[in-house]
Amino acid sequence: MSDAAMAFLADYGAFALFAILALGSLGVPLPSSLALLVAGSLVARDQLDLVSIFAWGIAGAVLGDQVGYLIGRLGSEGLAERLADRLHMADTLSHARTVTVRWGAISVFLTRWLLSPLGPGVNIVAGMMAYPWSRFTVWGVFGEAVWVFQYVGLGILFSRSILAVADILGDLAWFLVFAVVAGLLGLKILYERRIGSASLQSH
Repeated sequence: MSDAAMAFLADYGAFALFAILALGSLGVPLPSSLALLVAGSLVARDQLDLVSIFAWGIAGAVLGDQVGYLIGRLGSEGLAERLADRLHMADTLSHARTVTVRWGAISVFLTRWLLSPLGPGVNIVAGMMAYPWSRFTVWGVFGEAVWVFQYVGLGILFSRSILAVADILGDLAWFLVFAVVAGLLGLKILYERRIGSASLQSH
């Protein structure tokens, strides 16, 4: 699928990037970050237009976010769970709940670019929680813009080492996800123990 997506990008340019990022933000397992790096590399070689890549890339990512939010908002929790199973993102959805409940708006922003593997899950969870659509959209657009600028820029700078950069960034993103989730769960356990201790002392 990665090879097909890259060929699609090379043949159809900014429109292909729009489609890849829209589906990727929805949770379809496509190499979205790699597509941005490749797009940046093609910009560096004057094969793609930088403004078009930014505009279509952000638009595609935001569209995928909006569809995910609507699935969570309009569908049942069972529908979201079935979708997560189909896309093999059940664990992602579970982690996304933890992050979204803890951080709210900041979770939407951070999971667009820093904790991007959680992005599709946070979209659905935000909809299920009836998180205000306007806030979700504002933070989502801001975060997606950071993501697109960041990866396209890296693609331009490291146009000859795309695969190596993609591997490093992919590993780093998942490391940050697990570190953040582990930290939040640890804080939750510590808080519950303190509450339990305070309750015992009061009796």
